[in-house]
Amino acid sequence: MAASLSRKFLAGLGLSPEQQDAVVEQHQAVLSDVKAELEELRAAQTDITAVQKQLDEANKAAKSSSVYKSELEDLRAEFDAYKQKQRAAETLGAKKAAYTDLLRQAGISDKRAASIVKITDFDDMEMDEDGKLAKADELSTAIQSDWADFIQRKEQVGAPTVTPPATNPNATTMTKEQIMAIKDTAKRQAAMKANPALFGISVDF
Repeated sequence: MAASLSRKFLAGLGLSPEQQDAVVEQHQAVLSDVKAELEELRAAQTDITAVQKQLDEANKAAKSSSVYKSELEDLRAEFDAYKQKQRAAETLGAKKAAYTDLLRQAGISDKRAASIVKITDFDDMEMDEDGKLAKADELSTAIQSDWADFIQRKEQVGAPTVTPPATNPNATTMTKEQIMAIKDTAKRQAAMKANPALFGISVDF
């Protein structure tokens, strides 16, 4: 292209020296502008490449962060579930201990108390702010009624004697599974009391 715009070429076109100078000058100005545009385009391309690299790195970091966040949330949920399970176990242990004390206070031996605790439903029992069973008086009254046959009663007639438990006339031929399937708590406990052997409750004092 430069050869096609040589002064010889321009002279051949019949241009005067002044006209030749003007054409050459204009041509060089155009070339300069084109070169400047090319440089800007190259610079822009470099910037685009750099920005794209930054975006790729950011996306990669975001993905890693998302995975880390998900793992962290899973661990937190697992730990929260563990703490909840521990609190539930501690609460159940406290309920059993408090209920055992009520059974002892009612005059039931430790052996029988342990057996009764095993078959007692503690879901409906609540602990108060002092770490004691709520409505303890009602529970004590229920114990006197539900487990009367297992309360040790001593009578002073000459030498101290222990009244043996009376044979329960309400004993049934129900199985342990049938008894545990009774939804009514009072009826279920009455059936348990009527069939102590099914639940490992000794009738011997």
